[in-house]
Amino acid sequence: MKKLILIRHAKSSWDNDVSDLNRPLSNRGYSDAQIMSGIYNNLNINVDNIFSSPALRTQQTAEIFLKNINRINLNNYKVDPKLYDFIGNNVEIFIKNLDNVIDSVMIFTHNNSCNNILSKFSNIKGLMVPTCGILIFEFDVSLWKNINSGKCNYYFPKNFK
Repeated sequence: MKKLILIRHAKSSWDNDVSDLNRPLSNRGYSDAQIMSGIYNNLNINVDNIFSSPALRTQQTAEIFLKNINRINLNNYKVDPKLYDFIGNNVEIFIKNLDNVIDSVMIFTHNNSCNNILSKFSNIKGLMVPTCGILIFEFDVSLWKNINSGKCNYYFPKNFK
């Protein structure tokens, strides 16, 4: 059994004239990440490894989650440039190439990556993942390269405000 937790970064701020890679979270983004990390923590899910896109807003979202999750090994957190992906192809390749000793992984990524992977690997169609949305997939396989269709639960900030 393989478990994939995909988290779309929280709402970013457009107040400053910075590159996309350097755009920070907005106040709402910080608030939503606090709420959603608490929701995630209550699910009592252990993860083996955590990865994040190098975008500032994505790393800030990850840092808030990591501070608020009880059962997490901070040594297993890495930033990977392949996750700065706005289509989902690179994220899918990244997932399918994970080391098979990893049974559960958390990935902080972007809009279309989340939406496209949700559409491709679940029977949920037409659902748009909002900022700070959490997707939790379970795949009945032993090798990451064999993930295809799995069960998916999702948690969105608007349901917890």
